[in-house]
Amino acid sequence: MTLKVLMVTQWFDPEGGSAAQAGVIARSLKRHGAHVEVLTGFPNYPSGQVADGYRIRPYLRETLDGITVHRAPLWPSHDSAATRRMLNYLSWAAGAGVVGALRAPPADAVLVHSTPGTAGLPALALKATRRLPFVVHVQDLWPQTVLASDFLASGRARRLERPLHLMCDTIYRHASAIAVTSPSMAPRVAERGVPSDKIRVAANWADESIFRPVARDEDLAQRLGLTRPFTFMYAGNLGPYQGLDTLLDAAALLRDRTDIGIAVVGGGVREQALRNRARTMGLQAVQFVGPVPFAEMTPVLALGDAHLVSLQDLPLFRMTLPSKLQATLAAGRPLVGAVTGDAALVVRESGAGPVVTPGDAPALAGAIRNLADLSREALADRGRRARAHYVDNFSEDVSSRVLLELLEQAAGTRARAAA
Repeated sequence: MTLKVLMVTQWFDPEGGSAAQAGVIARSLKRHGAHVEVLTGFPNYPSGQVADGYRIRPYLRETLDGITVHRAPLWPSHDSAATRRMLNYLSWAAGAGVVGALRAPPADAVLVHSTPGTAGLPALALKATRRLPFVVHVQDLWPQTVLASDFLASGRARRLERPLHLMCDTIYRHASAIAVTSPSMAPRVAERGVPSDKIRVAANWADESIFRPVARDEDLAQRLGLTRPFTFMYAGNLGPYQGLDTLLDAAALLRDRTDIGIAVVGGGVREQALRNRARTMGLQAVQFVGPVPFAEMTPVLALGDAHLVSLQDLPLFRMTLPSKLQATLAAGRPLVGAVTGDAALVVRESGAGPVVTPGDAPALAGAIRNLADLSREALADRGRRARAHYVDNFSEDVSSRVLLELLEQAAGTRARAAA
């Protein structure tokens, strides 16, 4: 009997960057035999502008890659203003609650792609109104993510702390199971009173149709202006937590290395500020490529001789495996990890490249120099190690089976209760 899954996620295709992970998971569950439909919002990540071809309306049904998608209205925003960001989160949660009640298809279980944490609210409504069990796949810990963010003043953070804790505790208590994306998240969830046998690790994986090893395309390199002998690349969201000012500072320390180019691929709320700063600093080696459609990333990533995976050194991020890490490993690219905690451990274990302290520009510049001085064969060996580590630890087959098992258990519990 086919398992019917309703995935509840604020972010979904055609949104890119970390927001693309929900689509990766949905398509994987479908490939593994589940019937999947998605309850989501109108695409506006990471720019905060509604994507071309869409306009906000009370409801939209469409089909993407054979998956029926139900879109609920929201207030589009993804800037650094706390009020607008929370309005974005809460407006979608409310809209999805209504659309879910009126339009959601029959399902055996619900999978909550929990980022932001408010994504669990429509699932609570579905459980209350239609008795649908749900599994929460925690992408980032709430309320820690909100309370640690720099867009909340201390007074507002204190006022929000109690209601956010209450929301998260309610969602976790009513969930059939909780999957976390990194090992260090599990004890933090358990601290909230969640039984340990209700928690499983299901790390995110990359879209393996896109993030895979391919040969360098010299024509594309010429078109993008990435023609120096060694290209160090950052490809992803240009947000406040990626610490990309450190990359610019490292580039300034590498002015003597005319063989090294720095490529910045992607968009986000800090894109213009980074462009302006690079221009002011006179960083001729830094090339801003801009956003690239997710489906076209395969050959672009191959132009990076080594890649940067970076997050600011905040306590919360020590429990985070950013989706960019799995994507870079899956693509078989050498990398520098400007990360701490679980992510740093993965980089070290993979053998794909060095780990440096986030925010340490001289250390990052030194790591880039060392990689640029390696032979092509030595770089290729690091790329092979990256790919092998991904296949053994983070592949679709490894983690999707954990999610399917949890969803099947939730559906089985519901069936037994109804019998």
